[in-house]
Amino acid sequence: MEKRKNRSDKYQYLLLEISSSHEMLETFRNEDSISHRLNPFQYDEDIIDLEDQLKEEFWRVVDATLTDRQKQVIKFSADGYTQMETAKLLGVNQSSITKSLHGNVDYRKNKKVYGGIEKKLKKIVDSDPKIKEILDKIAELRQEKW
Repeated sequence: MEKRKNRSDKYQYLLLEISSSHEMLETFRNEDSISHRLNPFQYDEDIIDLEDQLKEEFWRVVDATLTDRQKQVIKFSADGYTQMETAKLLGVNQSSITKSLHGNVDYRKNKKVYGGIEKKLKKIVDSDPKIKEILDKIAELRQEKW
């Protein structure tokens, strides 16, 4: 019986692992890596600290302003659950999760969107002085280093 060919057989290549000495690996600085060139702020301690502060402030706003159901939805979303998985865990339809996140549309009032976690949080975050300060500091540091 002949082995069935996979589509990926056309582009699969053999990889070769070679052991390298520690000294040889030390010659490659982090600044020379592709990752650093694509994201030069990835290992900046000041920016990482500010991003951690930003996360704390975001969750402070979430806890202070959202309903219990909205908090559940946003936390599942932040943990990487899909809308379908979140709906199953909460015992609701996927469409209600979409409405919780993005709001509902009232077609009688020229498609006016009301409700929704995203809209609510954006409005609050845009006016929160602590969050604005952190975002300004991050932008300033990135501007200096770029």
